[in-house]
Amino acid sequence: MSSPRRLSSSMAGARLFSAGLALVCLLCLPALAPTARAASSDPLSAVATAQRGIDEADSDLFNRAVDVDSVLNKASTTLNAALRQQLAEGKMGGGAGAMIMLFTAAEDDPAQAGLLKQFMVSEVKSFVAAGVNGGYFAGKPNGRVKPERGTLAGTLPKMSKSRKELVPGKVLSHQDDKATVSATFVDAKAGRFPLTLALERQDGNWRVTEVVNAAELLDEATNRGH
Repeated sequence: MSSPRRLSSSMAGARLFSAGLALVCLLCLPALAPTARAASSDPLSAVATAQRGIDEADSDLFNRAVDVDSVLNKASTTLNAALRQQLAEGKMGGGAGAMIMLFTAAEDDPAQAGLLKQFMVSEVKSFVAAGVNGGYFAGKPNGRVKPERGTLAGTLPKMSKSRKELVPGKVLSHQDDKATVSATFVDAKAGRFPLTLALERQDGNWRVTEVVNAAELLDEATNRGH
């Protein structure tokens, strides 16, 4: 039987791991989904559209709204470094720690690293879909999704039950089909996190392609213990 201390360490590691990925993915939500209405020329309108996807537990809307692959590819180095640091400091445990060790071991093997990245992208997409469809991100679990144990989605019931809210800020830059905006991610338990988001207009609709301040977000989340 696992000791309370080891069990607590594993659970804390899983929470930190899922929180880090949530900040990489969930915080990237401000993107304008294609609808029957004309696309807005204002990148900030994407924030409200993304929030609607969360509140309506509509993962289809979310999947059309954010370029998850681009966001993860650009943030993977930052996320991996932050999580490996937590592992080195003994703050990770269980499956989460083992997963980071796999990433670390694959650093000198591009083929294996590519396969592991594909696996993580798949895991994150499942995590996000379950979080949205299951109402977890809206703070209203609806029973429509039962996250599978042993996966990132399986950590959702342990996360904050507070509603995740995206508050528009201002357009920092806007040239042709590229823009950068500020916003704030709000969770009643975790607090407020400032966001700097890069967006691209694709087929007339804005999509987030990067969380510019991902490294700062992860540092802040770690310092707060979420």
